[in-house]
Amino acid sequence: MLCGIWYMASIFTNTSSKAILTALPKPFTLTLIQFAFVSSWCLFFAALARKYPGLKQSIPVLKYGIRPPSRSLIITTLPLAIFQIGGHLCSSAATSRIPVSLVHTIKGLSPLLTVMAYRFVYKIEYSIPTYLSLIPLTFGVVLACSADFNANFVGLIMAFTSAILFVTQNIVSKQIFNDAAASEKDGLPPTKFSKPDKLNLLYYSSGLAFLLTVPLWLYYEGFTLLGDFLSDASIELSDRPGSFDHGRLILEFLFNGTFHFGQNIVAFVLLSMISPVTYSVASLIKRVFVIVFAIIWFGKPMTRVQAGGFLLTFVGLYLYDRTSDAAKADKRAKAIQLKAGGTLLPLTTDKLPKAMFTASPSTFSAGTGAYPISHASIQQGDEKKFDDAGAGAQGSRWLPPGTKAEDTWRPNGMNGRPSGVGVSYG
Repeated sequence: MLCGIWYMASIFTNTSSKAILTALPKPFTLTLIQFAFVSSWCLFFAALARKYPGLKQSIPVLKYGIRPPSRSLIITTLPLAIFQIGGHLCSSAATSRIPVSLVHTIKGLSPLLTVMAYRFVYKIEYSIPTYLSLIPLTFGVVLACSADFNANFVGLIMAFTSAILFVTQNIVSKQIFNDAAASEKDGLPPTKFSKPDKLNLLYYSSGLAFLLTVPLWLYYEGFTLLGDFLSDASIELSDRPGSFDHGRLILEFLFNGTFHFGQNIVAFVLLSMISPVTYSVASLIKRVFVIVFAIIWFGKPMTRVQAGGFLLTFVGLYLYDRTSDAAKADKRAKAIQLKAGGTLLPLTTDKLPKAMFTASPSTFSAGTGAYPISHASIQQGDEKKFDDAGAGAQGSRWLPPGTKAEDTWRPNGMNGRPSGVGVSYG
């Protein structure tokens, strides 16, 4: 169900992005607006859940709403924001230069990149069938790119860079998503020290990405667009076939930002539930749907070489899905990370003294039985004996009646007869 929603949201987002970039070839502008929409929709749904508490039970991700900003939240979400900026900018730049189907065919190399990352970073080896399944996948992408290699070299490089950045984000951010899933599973109200949940991860990472993208947008596209708007109260659009006018473009931005939010929130939920390699496989199946839909929707003709490349890519995806041992590799990577991180506090239990036990509280001071006596109390008792010996005491020292611990624990007082006021608990 989640994968189906993810696939449909991704299809609508990518086809809409291509239409926007055809009319307004400004990838920084599209990326900035997407970040703004994602963070705005997070705030809107959090406010809606606050007004109608029933939504918190229907949609668990809205249970605790948006947390106030803190230093720990910023530090946690900043890596996600940086990866999102790089990945989305490169993806938008590639989409503005080459067809959507080709962009996602290149991103189909994500299993190859994931396997290489696990192999060289974590020293994890996969099975031979997994490596063999990557051969048709790689050759398929190469053949699909061959027809546009000379004319759109920058677009191909941007698409490949985007794939690398998103794969790296999936691997590096896996622990962040695990912590988010754990914080939601605990069911405890969040504090300033608890890990952020998925809604806060998405809100703060998109918000930070928006703030960090603004200077880049102003430098590369913002000042030009603002100058164009101030000169004639309008922005010049492309005259390419199929380009939108200003009114349709505004509606398309709204449509694009909404589905982009849906795609991201579902992707965050999925990545917290499955391993990075399994996520790459699910992402690849999604790309198959996007590629097929883009080819049909935009009606761009393909050469026989490109068609063969697409077919080989699909075969490679199927073989990889059938032969991949992703779960085992993910467990080994997690074990390596835990081993490298060590324990939170040093463990020195082997140096602690063995506990002594007493049979009952009445003989606790005698040091025999089933109740534990701390090592410190024994040492203190020995020190007192040594002090008494130093004071000239020989053998057991005389004490006033009723002051010995043995006497105070007698059931009928120090002389064995009932004394004092009797109290009964009825």
